[in-house]
Amino acid sequence: MGTIIAKILRSFGLHRSANEAEAAGQERRLLAAERRKPENKRPRKVTYHEIMDDLATGDPGSFLDRKIQSVMAFDMWPPQSMTETFDKVRESGQDNAWTTSVPGISKLIMVSYPQIYRTISIQFGPARATFALDGVRYRVQGKTPAMALMAVHLTANRIRHPAADGTTGLGPLVEVLGEYEEQ
Repeated sequence: MGTIIAKILRSFGLHRSANEAEAAGQERRLLAAERRKPENKRPRKVTYHEIMDDLATGDPGSFLDRKIQSVMAFDMWPPQSMTETFDKVRESGQDNAWTTSVPGISKLIMVSYPQIYRTISIQFGPARATFALDGVRYRVQGKTPAMALMAVHLTANRIRHPAADGTTGLGPLVEVLGEYEEQ
């Protein structure tokens, strides 16, 4: 299902522009559907458990990237305009493809948590990532390797900065594997 603009662009041989137009149209449709949900009548904060579930089961793409950016920037969900943090980061030229770009998330982890970067191991099969923080090993799930790495970042953030709303725990998608001894 493509947009009219994408079909016109394809007829002129502009396939990359057509793909971008289709992705933008899909994101607009998903955001409109998100705003129609009864629980989203009023903008709200996205919870850690909700985003971890989305990383394990959702589809990678700019819609989920936008949702993750709202968690990281403490923005409201669904976004009310196109001037949210996600769009500002995109306009600055930085990589904010949080569910599709392993190099982008690797840089984010290197900057945010350099002590865990060298302990990360990614497993394919079901995509999982294992990492160590404060002498304890953890395993998180993701639908893709990039989503598993994003789950590493969010879990490390949850461990370092517990929620102010009183919710605790890392959730069922995070396994504590035991002690980690540095080599």
